[in-house]
Amino acid sequence: MREIYIENGLAFISCKVNNINDIVDRYSVDGYEWLDESFARYIESNAAYIPTEYPIVLEIIGGHFSAEQKNTIEETILDYYGLALGDKQIELYRNLRRIILIALISVLVAGVAWFLDAFSYNTIFQESIMILVWFFVEDLVELIIERVDLREEKTDAAQLASVAIRFSDKFNDDPVPDEEAEEIIAEIFDNDQEESSDEEKVELLN
Repeated sequence: MREIYIENGLAFISCKVNNINDIVDRYSVDGYEWLDESFARYIESNAAYIPTEYPIVLEIIGGHFSAEQKNTIEETILDYYGLALGDKQIELYRNLRRIILIALISVLVAGVAWFLDAFSYNTIFQESIMILVWFFVEDLVELIIERVDLREEKTDAAQLASVAIRFSDKFNDDPVPDEEAEEIIAEIFDNDQEESSDEEKVELLN
């Protein structure tokens, strides 16, 4: 298992880069930046080993970025994972709608089957309905299992969507002062609040 650097309740992912094209896709245009695929894969492969209860600090080492470049990088990373979180929220919403729809149909079909059985209508039609009931029940169970997985994926996405980003010219593994750790946690909490607001907007749109 990969070693995880955790300190003062924070998990750290350190990334060594040479220039902004290591982070922002080189084909992006100004104002519509997109995260480089290999950079995103590196972050996500490291985050997969971090328990979701730990806020993540993304340390970007090198690059000697200007203030404008740093702002672009931060916005690109947060927008990228914010959209990923929004996608998971939409998938959960659609999953819930399917669960409700299939549950209602299952109850309706089961009611018809009960009615036929109560009045001793022992027909091929009744047997077909019972097969249909089991088909819907099986589909419903699969959707519930899928929802559990989607909730886990949403939690993972939320962890990255609220990541705190730090820039440094060289790697430093000195302990993080308590005061700085508290400031980072407060920053991440603010990002969480913004993401929660965005999720509410997604739900309203759907």
